[in-house]
Amino acid sequence: METQDLIQWLLKEGGPVIRYRTIFELGGSRTLSGDELLLDTLLQAEKTRWLLEQMDLFGPITHVDIRVLNALHGMKPTCLENVIPRLLERGLRAGVAAFDEKIEHFRQYVDNPLVHRALEKPEPTSVEEGRALFIATVLASYFLRGGYEYDEIIQFVKHRMELLSQLAAERNYDIHMSEAELVGLPRQWVGKPIIRPDLVPTHGGRPLPLIHDIFAFAYLPAVFLKDQNRQQLEDIVAYVTDERYQTFPPGYGYIWPETNRQVCYACGWNLDLPDLDSDNPYQQRKIVQRMELLAHFPAARKSPWFQKGMQILETYQTERGTYNFPSTYLVEMKAGYYVGGEYMGLEDNRRNPKTLELESTFRMLLLKKRIA
Repeated sequence: METQDLIQWLLKEGGPVIRYRTIFELGGSRTLSGDELLLDTLLQAEKTRWLLEQMDLFGPITHVDIRVLNALHGMKPTCLENVIPRLLERGLRAGVAAFDEKIEHFRQYVDNPLVHRALEKPEPTSVEEGRALFIATVLASYFLRGGYEYDEIIQFVKHRMELLSQLAAERNYDIHMSEAELVGLPRQWVGKPIIRPDLVPTHGGRPLPLIHDIFAFAYLPAVFLKDQNRQQLEDIVAYVTDERYQTFPPGYGYIWPETNRQVCYACGWNLDLPDLDSDNPYQQRKIVQRMELLAHFPAARKSPWFQKGMQILETYQTERGTYNFPSTYLVEMKAGYYVGGEYMGLEDNRRNPKTLELESTFRMLLLKKRIA
């Protein structure tokens, strides 16, 4: 089957999510009445309703202690970090009234005094301000991915781009403190990689990029980019796709805050590219998600990792032209991190023997469209 034949096959055989996303992202045939009926079916699906309901459980950000952070960030399917991107995966975006109404309340997660103070400081922030900046970075990526172009979101993302480009332009991969600088480090963290204070991803100095930054840049409309922004973005993409970057430990390592020298905090998430030759399911379930993300950037598409990834995915084309990836490439887990590739399912009926083929084919067509 050719591309248009595959699109028609997805529209005929797919469930509500695949049909809806095929229409709006792959250019499937559409009629206004048909679109409204399909959207209503999608919104009435049990999983969609449940995810939308979770968004009602979060109030405004006034402080960020560990309880607030754990509600937003973690492996639970109820964590906001997992709820909103799963709705985006289901095709919800700007213009879907049920989603518009709920996501509007989270603008304050990006635009609040804690975030403003963190961005204004060239020196390391407090733990609370760092957490607030992390949350803002995560939410900003969701707004842009959903097509919400609020001014405060755009300005936040461009500010992050400017900050991140400083380290990237230097091509500085010496990100950990030396043994001499670690005098006084509590015994339980001796031997662990401790990030240099001025490079911690969640402050306003010369931060390392979070994977959520890369998601935000991927969906930042080009109309908002000036020449200097394009150079900044090019430097950042070159930095995170460099082989030296890929040798960093998970999450870059640990943060040793100057405000409390008795503890260290785990950092995360860096843009870790999975080992394409590994048979480890943890590595394999990140492959398609990372491919979809890097496909947004011309420089990243030229990287050896991306080129090899495309070659591997092409080996799963069937005789009739559809695709059928290994089941470990597209998983839908009961708990896990979205950025770990652990909520990649599009079809609600995971037992349908066609599910994997439908999802694989949709993902591959989307990849090819982005590349084109």
